[in-house]
Amino acid sequence: MHRADLQIRKHLFYGLAMVLLAGYALAEQAPANSASGEDPAVPHLRTTVLVPLPQGPSWQDLAFLAAVPAATVANEGAPSLIALEATGEISPEVLDYASRYHPDQVVLLGGSGNPAEVAGRTCKRIEAAAADEAACKLCQWFWPSCQTVVICPESDYESAVVAAALAARLRAPLLFAGPNQLSDATRREIQRLAARELIVVGHCAKQVHALQPAPQQITELPAATDVMAWVNQRHLAVNYLAALNPLDRYRTVIGKLSLAGVLLAAGRDGLVAPLALETRWKTPFSGTVMQDKLPPNFPQSTAPPKTGQIALDGLTKNFLLTGQSKERDLHVYFDLNGDGAYQGAGEGPFATGDTVQFAGKRYVITLGTKNGFGNADVRLTWPSAEELTVQLRGYYQALGAAPEYLCLVGFPDAIPQAIRGNLGVVPEVTTDLPYANADDDPFAEICVARVIAENASFATLYASRALTYPSLLTSEWQDRACLAQWENTSGKLLENAGFDASYRHRSEDLPWANPPADGKKGKRVSTFSQDSPLTRCAIITHMDHSWWRELGGTFGWDADVLLAPAVVESGGCLTAALDREPDFRSVVARLLRKGAVAFVGNAREGCAPQELQRMEFWTAVLAGKTIGQAHRQSINSAITTILDKGQDHAQDFDYQVHIRTLFGDPAFRMHVPSPLRSAAARTSVNGDKITVHAPAAWWPVKMLVPSDWKQWTGKDLYVLRGAGTYALRKWCDEEYDREETCVTAEFTTRRQIARIEQLQQPPAPLGIKGSWHADRNPNGSTTYRWVVRLADFNQQKGSIINAVEQLDYQIFWQ
Repeated sequence: MHRADLQIRKHLFYGLAMVLLAGYALAEQAPANSASGEDPAVPHLRTTVLVPLPQGPSWQDLAFLAAVPAATVANEGAPSLIALEATGEISPEVLDYASRYHPDQVVLLGGSGNPAEVAGRTCKRIEAAAADEAACKLCQWFWPSCQTVVICPESDYESAVVAAALAARLRAPLLFAGPNQLSDATRREIQRLAARELIVVGHCAKQVHALQPAPQQITELPAATDVMAWVNQRHLAVNYLAALNPLDRYRTVIGKLSLAGVLLAAGRDGLVAPLALETRWKTPFSGTVMQDKLPPNFPQSTAPPKTGQIALDGLTKNFLLTGQSKERDLHVYFDLNGDGAYQGAGEGPFATGDTVQFAGKRYVITLGTKNGFGNADVRLTWPSAEELTVQLRGYYQALGAAPEYLCLVGFPDAIPQAIRGNLGVVPEVTTDLPYANADDDPFAEICVARVIAENASFATLYASRALTYPSLLTSEWQDRACLAQWENTSGKLLENAGFDASYRHRSEDLPWANPPADGKKGKRVSTFSQDSPLTRCAIITHMDHSWWRELGGTFGWDADVLLAPAVVESGGCLTAALDREPDFRSVVARLLRKGAVAFVGNAREGCAPQELQRMEFWTAVLAGKTIGQAHRQSINSAITTILDKGQDHAQDFDYQVHIRTLFGDPAFRMHVPSPLRSAAARTSVNGDKITVHAPAAWWPVKMLVPSDWKQWTGKDLYVLRGAGTYALRKWCDEEYDREETCVTAEFTTRRQIARIEQLQQPPAPLGIKGSWHADRNPNGSTTYRWVVRLADFNQQKGSIINAVEQLDYQIFWQ
């Protein structure tokens, strides 16, 4: 272990020890009034609950779920609840979180015997040997009384994840029913609480109805849709759903990430949308070069055709793969009827992104050896994102409306990404974009993000960090931003919101792995060191050649440095790719493990149009929006441009909007130091007139020219920045990214528009760029958007040619 690492661990160990010592002293002052003789938790104290979990399915999983509403009640809606390895060992990452959070009391759930030693200090322990026992003791600790109790079968994990989130929403305890009856301890707890209503989630109503004396009301909610309909009938606001796969305890590569989804739903007053899927994510099949001739009347293949077998769900069928050299224009045929001709109904040709029916399931096709780990020729995925959105919309209907936020929990082997072909740039992309759409128009209504982690402990650590973020803020890092590698154009925008954006990181700042010697160049490590300013920043925005193993020249997937709770954004290639490693190792998962609270980046090779979404994301975040709202804003601005350009001319923008991916809690809101010092571009409405206002200030910025822009080596290039604006970027014949400075005009109304006319005629090319576009919202209103160019800028000279202060638009109503 490096000396720096030892110092970090020593510092964290000491910090948490002091925290736990203080918490233990406070907890020891509480009266011992629990039925078990253990001390109850002290009310109104900042509490962290720790639950050791075995790797496989276990009763501790259910105990963790019972702890979700308990931790939510203890911390007044912001639960701090972390799964530990089965040994109870506390990782440096958990130590770091605890040293930032400063809990007043720490509760360890599970095990037996005397209170455990944690980081050298004793913490409070709830001893339990079964889920039912753990739930009852949690109830004793955290609820002196409660009119409502939620009950579910202790053998039904899917019902339990739904019930835990509901219990947290109601601030009620979660108790469990055995296969035949309620335990004596559960009966005593219900009586002690003086509960009037028992809410039964799942199928255990018989056990509950046998309870004597009977409660005033027993509400039976067999499934998640029933829970959502009941919540809707009670007029309880729910704007957050965590979509998770309850089979992830044994069917996914990384198990039990669903626990983090329940925790996030609880902390956002949301619910769980279970998707119990025996998912197949890019199941690989390889072929061999065909020795025989192609069947008669078959399309020619300039690359050697390949044949192989698909074996799925007890069905085996042959396939034939054709295409051009370098795996271009690949098509696959399946011999579904067994005649060897590959030309029957539904047998092909299929391209990447198409679907084929096998054994009653419709699989999505991926072709090409480079579109996943290994060298498979054909990969099949089930279910499709389209099938899942149908299932999710069923939940939305029960809930009464689509939620504001949808958190996708887990890697694609739990909740698959959509697979698309023919978007240009690369043959295949994976994307979460379809999940953002609640209707049939192209715009996004839902704020979508995905939560991934290296294991369940780090997943629940991430959730706790995101939910308790306001309690983690300190002056050491909360107002600092770092621009990494090529990124140097956003500094003024960040400073305008009160950030100190003077921090810069270049690859030259990295320590040497092998110093230059004997005329050799030497090699640097992939990650900055613990003493780097990047470990003490609220924002890291990055641009450089990258991949799923590394933010280029900045942070690697094996990094061991601890970060402040930072929002990390990158324009590098492939950082968000989740389909290239069999064990799902990812630089994104490592960032979220080490302290980051969000990441947004590209699932495939990024291209120039991404600057629109990068800038719109930061515009919204700096305006105080959540990261999910910011991502949605960036999507809808990009879609407006795509509609303007038309499909034939917008392929690179369409490709880019599909690959831009957000990771983290979509309802997370970053601390912003101050209101904008210089007013941002905005849209105002006055009756039937819409005014688009330019930003109060323009900032020409000399950009850092990437080394592979060979023609511009040693020459200057500039970009124009203004608060609330974005750049429409495209690679030009002069071999640099040419920009147009624009803003998306947007307003929402319940009235219908016949047309919109621009009242002024500014110098070309300023003004409206295309047409206006209507986005029908689920609540019956319509949002209208159009793109306005506000300034014309000479990037080679760094000077403004023309700019407008405002433009007016007349609305003609139907």
